[in-house]
Amino acid sequence: MTPASPIAQLLEELDAGRIEARANAVLAEPLHWFPVRHHSPTVARHVARSIQARRPSIVFIEAPSDASELVPHIVDKKTKPPIALFSSYRDDDNVLGLAGIESPAPDVPFKVSVYYPLLSYSPEYVAMREAVALGARVVFIDLPFRARVKSAAERGLQGPPRESGPPTRDDAPPVAEHPESQPGWEHLAVESSFYQKLADAAGYRTFDECWDALFDVPSRHADTESFRRDLACFCAAVRATTPREWMESDGTLLREAHMWSTITRTLAETRTPPEKAMVVCGGFHIFLEKSTEPGRALPPGTVYNSLAPYSYLRTSSGTGYGAGNRAPLYYERLFQHSESDPANAPVAAMVDHVVGVLARGRRDGELLSPADAISVTQHARMLASLRNRSAPILDDVRDALISCCCKGSPQEEGRYLLGAMKAVETGTAVGRVTPALGKLPLLYDFYKALDELDLGEHVTQDRKAKVVLKLQQAEDERRSIFFHRLAQMGIPFARQLNVDKAGTLFTEEWEVAWTPKAEAALIEESVHGDSVESAALARLDEELAREAGSAGAVAERLLRAVNMDLPGMVLRLQASVGGAIDADTRLASLGKALTHLVVLERQAARRRLNKDLLDGLIQRCFGRACFAMPNAANVPPEEFDEVVAGVKSLAEVLIGEKGASLDRDLFIENARTTLADSKSQRLRGALSGVLTEIRAQSPEDLAADVARFARALPEEMVQCGDYLSGVMETSRTALMLGADGIVHAIDELLRVASWDQFLMLLPRTRGAFEAVHERARISLGDRVAVMYGLQDDDAAAVTKLETSVGAALKLSELDARVGEIMKEWDFA
Repeated sequence: MTPASPIAQLLEELDAGRIEARANAVLAEPLHWFPVRHHSPTVARHVARSIQARRPSIVFIEAPSDASELVPHIVDKKTKPPIALFSSYRDDDNVLGLAGIESPAPDVPFKVSVYYPLLSYSPEYVAMREAVALGARVVFIDLPFRARVKSAAERGLQGPPRESGPPTRDDAPPVAEHPESQPGWEHLAVESSFYQKLADAAGYRTFDECWDALFDVPSRHADTESFRRDLACFCAAVRATTPREWMESDGTLLREAHMWSTITRTLAETRTPPEKAMVVCGGFHIFLEKSTEPGRALPPGTVYNSLAPYSYLRTSSGTGYGAGNRAPLYYERLFQHSESDPANAPVAAMVDHVVGVLARGRRDGELLSPADAISVTQHARMLASLRNRSAPILDDVRDALISCCCKGSPQEEGRYLLGAMKAVETGTAVGRVTPALGKLPLLYDFYKALDELDLGEHVTQDRKAKVVLKLQQAEDERRSIFFHRLAQMGIPFARQLNVDKAGTLFTEEWEVAWTPKAEAALIEESVHGDSVESAALARLDEELAREAGSAGAVAERLLRAVNMDLPGMVLRLQASVGGAIDADTRLASLGKALTHLVVLERQAARRRLNKDLLDGLIQRCFGRACFAMPNAANVPPEEFDEVVAGVKSLAEVLIGEKGASLDRDLFIENARTTLADSKSQRLRGALSGVLTEIRAQSPEDLAADVARFARALPEEMVQCGDYLSGVMETSRTALMLGADGIVHAIDELLRVASWDQFLMLLPRTRGAFEAVHERARISLGDRVAVMYGLQDDDAAAVTKLETSVGAALKLSELDARVGEIMKEWDFA
């Protein structure tokens, strides 16, 4: 134990003898244990030194035990971190009993996937690299994540999952059930009473600050062995003050049993003496219980392990990664400098970082100079000295940047500086994986399609591009199908623009952009199929399983299946849409279904669809929606938006080219019944607007309805704004045709309203007018101006400015001269 270490001082209060004895016992074992923290640059440097000095025959590493075959690809010279070991699992036979509980439906298998990120300075990655360079065997020892998933029986579930909150500090630290990436042991360390007391005594604000001050200052330890001993004592104290039930609840003991079983079995099978082996694992785990009891069996199913390109952004703890690195680029600089000059590495890394932050800040709008770099680095040194540190750590640098460069509130005046700090701490590095690994069938199909569709250029550049597709052209139609399939899978590569824009039946606009997440997402989607088509179909199947009872959802999925050119699914959905329409009684859902079916009918000829079948479905859906209107007269307020949208859908179809073949009288009858029964002024306004729009009532009738509010009881009068909101959501031409009557009605209402009533009317009425189409708003504004004598009835809203040719020429000369003068100005 380093004499001056704050750990040593605190251990005196925590039975230091017992804790040090435990650490020394493990360190003295023939099997060489090296405790690590994920993504620690100083740990990585000492791990490399230890392997080089000991030259072990086997190096055991904390990584999923069924993925050891990936080691040659991880250390391949053409693989460049950051990368991630990706593992996915599909429970084909429902052995965990989670189908329908953790999956959309009983016939959809449960799936889970997890990432294990590796940076260039991750101790595990460095250990692999050094071991392979020496010719040592690398063996992964951790329990694969799928074995940590609790079955339905273990959770006590028989049906849909019960609501349960995360464990609290009183019983267990919070651990996600299925995290994107495995958490490290730090979540237990932070909750241990040892760390809590250490943080209080030393003034550490976060575990990261504590770790950096004690272990990631390269000059704090004279050699690798003193570093290993200090870290082992720290971890022994953390473990001694962590309740056993916490380790049971988060799977730590389960994992450790698998680790020890794998180590002992491998040593026996290879007849390797323990002294010729080395274990690189989380510091918490070097004190694992050496149990000989059989570990947890791995559940059968489809398993896939591979490597994926990763990025510093996704490795950052700011994105939710449990064992994440708070500043990936900053620690990369620290690692690089420590390899050549450990004593000066913290200062060199600090200087590189500060210069980078100031340059980024200037670019973003901060007034920063080279002199600021000097003041920041000096200030960071002084802060480190005041905090009893031998060199500045990231927390000192952060504090110095804000102290020296922020002239006001960090959230206001310093917002560009904070943004620059975060960006430069994180970095933009993106890794790559060796081609020798090969491609998943799904990845192969994706890249093959890019080549065939002449879209390859979009993966060679990191920028967004707009792609306009003319669907009458065969090549563009194939591109559209490909993009729609990727969108269905959730692949972040293509995003459709202007989806609701009119006149897009034969034209589509897409924004295409390649990101490292796209390939990672494709790897993750490999559990759904081996091709883009089959994966998109499986995804659509899952959605249908969740929403089979919704006519709107089934019709929308039919439209998607058509856009994705999935003939089998189209036939299946065409057969099931009718049943969904007959079973659904919700106006909002039926309105959505009607809209989608009308769009499909317009595409029938081009998409080779059965037009007669679609026409029959439209008739049925329209009739069912009309009969559903009265039942929606008094829905809860949170459902108003959907109900009004359903009314609008019916009206738009009735007004459109399809309207002549629909039962207009049925709609009017049910709309009037709903209008009479509804207590919602917004819904009443929407229905009144629709009836005016389809000429079932006159604009004068609509104005009379508004005028009634002036004579209503006070509690009803103040709801006029809600009524107007409904009118303006569903009416287009009616507002302009009845502008005079509506303006006079509103004027009368405002004149008779009391001050308190006026204050209640104002925000709702104003909101109604802000939502209306600009042309209708101008028409209403003109009527107000005429009524108050501010404009003649026949006056033009805008007067054209008349000028002579000579005057226009003179203005042009003045513009040119002003431009020349401004070019000579120095705006710096």
